[in-house]
Amino acid sequence: MSDLLLLGGVALCALSVLWAVIQLARTEPPRAAAIMLVLGIALMFAGAFAQPDGFQPGDVMRAWQGVIGVTPA
Repeated sequence: MSDLLLLGGVALCALSVLWAVIQLARTEPPRAAAIMLVLGIALMFAGAFAQPDGFQPGDVMRAWQGVIGVTPA
């Protein structure tokens, strides 16, 4: 479960950056991008809370491999 929360948070944060660029190009305030960023960070914190030993930087790739079912080489 913590893998899904971590990946969901990372995806929302990445999408928020793209959405902010789009909104700024349209000369709109990036409110939706800010909300997506806050939700992404909240999901990552929820994943870290569910993981007893926390996350390391390399855990994103490990989580992705775990979700798609690939065993690391």
